[in-house]
Amino acid sequence: MTINHINIHTVQIPFRLSIDHNLKKRAYSESIVLAVHTKTGKVGYGEGAPRSYVTGESTQEVIAKFKDIFNQYPVHEFITLEDIKDISGWIGQKHKLPAIATALELALLDLLWQERGYSIAKLLSNEDYPLQYSAVLPYLPLEKMDKWLQIIKDLELKQVKVKVGHDDDVRHLTKVRKFLGDNIDIRVDANRAWTFEEAVKKIKQLENFNISCVEEPLLASETNRLPDLSRRINIPLLLDESVYTLDHAVYFSEKIAADKLMFNLKISKSGGLFRTAALHRFAQSKGIRCQLGCNVGETALLSAAGRLFAQSHQLSYLEGSYALFFMEDDISVSPISFSKKGAAQRIENEGLGITIDPKKLAKYTSSTVTIYPKVAKPLQ
Repeated sequence: MTINHINIHTVQIPFRLSIDHNLKKRAYSESIVLAVHTKTGKVGYGEGAPRSYVTGESTQEVIAKFKDIFNQYPVHEFITLEDIKDISGWIGQKHKLPAIATALELALLDLLWQERGYSIAKLLSNEDYPLQYSAVLPYLPLEKMDKWLQIIKDLELKQVKVKVGHDDDVRHLTKVRKFLGDNIDIRVDANRAWTFEEAVKKIKQLENFNISCVEEPLLASETNRLPDLSRRINIPLLLDESVYTLDHAVYFSEKIAADKLMFNLKISKSGGLFRTAALHRFAQSKGIRCQLGCNVGETALLSAAGRLFAQSHQLSYLEGSYALFFMEDDISVSPISFSKKGAAQRIENEGLGITIDPKKLAKYTSSTVTIYPKVAKPLQ
């Protein structure tokens, strides 16, 4: 397949409620959707979610850089998996643009595997793992929690992640545990809210609620103290913003005991499915558990990619497929979601396994940039 042109869509879909945490407040989704058009008229879609507070990427900056570097690549014909790995790695690792590298990788894989008549899941693993998604409870005033707790209860979900890092965390956890009972697995996410001293004190309080792990408790300026913190608390640390490359994973695996450490894998922050799979393989080799995370406001594209990854990898927790709960709409013909007890259907269709609705994509696109390949320049 040879690329004719790429449309870069900045997609924004309103949320049903504001999604807030310590690092960001959002009233709508924001992601980059690539529509890769081939010379034969086929279109493949991929999505990335730039997050400045994770990888340092901002949407407009990423698009501008991608425009500049894309035409430095010597070929725009992709025949094998290695071709796709090469360009996604070059953009994601060499140029440090993992979000748009993810979008391009997914779009090219979608095209190639539709052409070959296979699901992308077959690329990742021959294993077959069950799908059980967990809830994520955003930070809400106490009086507004009942509606969302009731949804979690009605769906009979077995796991929930609760956003913490506020003065009323104890009251929130008291309410969650009382409403949902003793059998539900609760983990908490502080989104880098606390100093070291605050974290020790806060986590000791929250451990009374039988929580399973705590995600990213320390301020960005104090993440070097995460190994010290792990020795002061009784539950594992789940690392998200701190781990999105293999170098990060190696560093923390050498500093923190495997039974006190977990990685939150997100496809967009790691630069695509292949690099996320590499992080997972490394974690398994060290006895470190992983969860599949998601970015706030993912469309069906990243949700489908996450589903394909989840059904082919062993994971302790699954997040994602939340569009029906938090977003006013999506860009796919059919929604990606889950049902009671977090159960979800496997994706077996060709490529990414979903169909994008061009009218919906146009409706929620705030801006579009089109790139036509030019004469290639030497790699830099």
